[in-house]
Amino acid sequence: MTVGQQIAAGGLRTRVRQAVADPMTRNSAAIMASTVLTSVLGYVFWMIAARHFDRDANGTAAATTSAIQATVLIASVGAAAALVEWLPRCTSADEWRRRVTTGFVTAVATAALGSVLVVGVFGVTTSTLPQLATPLSGILFCAACVFFAAGLVVDYVAMSEHRGSVLLARNMFLCGLRIPLIFVPVAFLTGAESILLAWTVAAGLSLAWSTATFGARDGRSLVPDFTGLGQNLREMASSLVGQHLITVTAMLAGYLLPVIVYSRLSATDNAYFYVTWMLGSVFFIVSPAVSAALFVEGAKVGTDMRQLLRKCILTIGALLAIPVLVYLTCGRLLLSLFGADYVVHGYTLLLLLTLSAVPDAITNVAVAVLRVSGRMGLALLLNGGMLVLCVVAAWFVLPYTGIVGAGVCWLASQTIGAAGVIAFWSRLTGSAPEELVEDARPVATGCVAP
Repeated sequence: MTVGQQIAAGGLRTRVRQAVADPMTRNSAAIMASTVLTSVLGYVFWMIAARHFDRDANGTAAATTSAIQATVLIASVGAAAALVEWLPRCTSADEWRRRVTTGFVTAVATAALGSVLVVGVFGVTTSTLPQLATPLSGILFCAACVFFAAGLVVDYVAMSEHRGSVLLARNMFLCGLRIPLIFVPVAFLTGAESILLAWTVAAGLSLAWSTATFGARDGRSLVPDFTGLGQNLREMASSLVGQHLITVTAMLAGYLLPVIVYSRLSATDNAYFYVTWMLGSVFFIVSPAVSAALFVEGAKVGTDMRQLLRKCILTIGALLAIPVLVYLTCGRLLLSLFGADYVVHGYTLLLLLTLSAVPDAITNVAVAVLRVSGRMGLALLLNGGMLVLCVVAAWFVLPYTGIVGAGVCWLASQTIGAAGVIAFWSRLTGSAPEELVEDARPVATGCVAP
């Protein structure tokens, strides 16, 4: 090895060590790794389901499991997200445990209430989700919502503590366990019920495992402490509401669209849509993960937001390039793994989702900056506007366009939101986009997640 090569290798090792030592990079990497690996396991699960059950069973189960995620998001995600803001402010281990307990109690209570309302309204009364009209499916649905809500709190606590390995392990356990559970031989279950059972049992076991193995650091553990619960709820109320609404409006469209497709088209159409949406969601892994890490680090007192923002932009840009290229060149091959008919019905939709990666990244970064700087109203306006535009447009256009219309509505809403962000970038961040990139060049290699 020449002297120049030795210097280059030494510089590379130094940059790798700097990246690993950076809390934002570690959190980003853990969140992305969790989402990528669990997405792969999700593809395997639905690939097996697609070949094991008929299209109607898969479409019905996809709508029901999407409703689980939507219910948890609407009812409980604010309690988990608020902990990212509140836990860094804790001055003692006892206060930390009380805050975490408040998050758990709020998330579980609202998830239980929300799930009962969904079963009553969309299952029994309107039959929008007919699977939930049966007692067994209704009970499984409510239990799954509670388990997922509590698991979400564990994930956010882990992010706040820079313990991304906990988040990664829990979600791997959750998604990996679903696969064997789908084959549990219960004779009286339909195909859709078998899928719902696998989701519910896996969620419960992963929650039990993660809480049992979380351990304690400096006295901070998941052992509940109900002291001053009412006072903590009052103190965190405004943060709970603000963080809740912002997070809900950011994520809700992804969970509502499968339900809308199921309602406006058919269970079979939803089977094609859901698998394609899962594949396309890989683009919605990178920017939300890095933006979430930006939010965690920015919540700390004395943080240099400009430096964090530069890292965030460069990391997202570097990590989006490969998946976009892969999907543009191998999209048909990926869809064919689920069956030849998925290529016919889903390829155009997959291309639209690929194109939406860039505007989605722009809006995610903007929302993270607004949350850190306390401008909750603007963050809510941005996310809420895109949500309403996407969902309302999809409801009306789907009968005429098929599942492709959902992709058009998603791309259009993200593009309009990104255009607004770019137009008001200086007001949002305090600098022009090109200034951030220019200033970031000296530190670019040290911030990209390994």
